[in-house]
Amino acid sequence: MERAGKWLPYWLGAMGLVAVGMFVLGAVSGSLAFPLLFALGMVALCFWVLWMRRRSLDRLRRMRQALRPQ
Repeated sequence: MERAGKWLPYWLGAMGLVAVGMFVLGAVSGSLAFPLLFALGMVALCFWVLWMRRRSLDRLRRMRQALRPQ
C-alpha cells in the first residue's frame, strides 16, 4: 500500500478532470443541477479515498511497530 502512492496524484487528477468536464458540459447545455451535484460527489469521493488511505497507512504503521522486536 505504501508503494501504491504513486498512482494517487494521477487518479486525483483524472477525477478532477472528469468533474470539471461534467461541470463545463452542464454549463454549456444550460443545466447546472446535475453537473454541480456530480462535481460535489466526485470531490467527496476523492476526500474519502485520501482519508481511507491515511487511515490504512496509520494502521499498518501501528501493526509494524507492534510486531517489531523490542
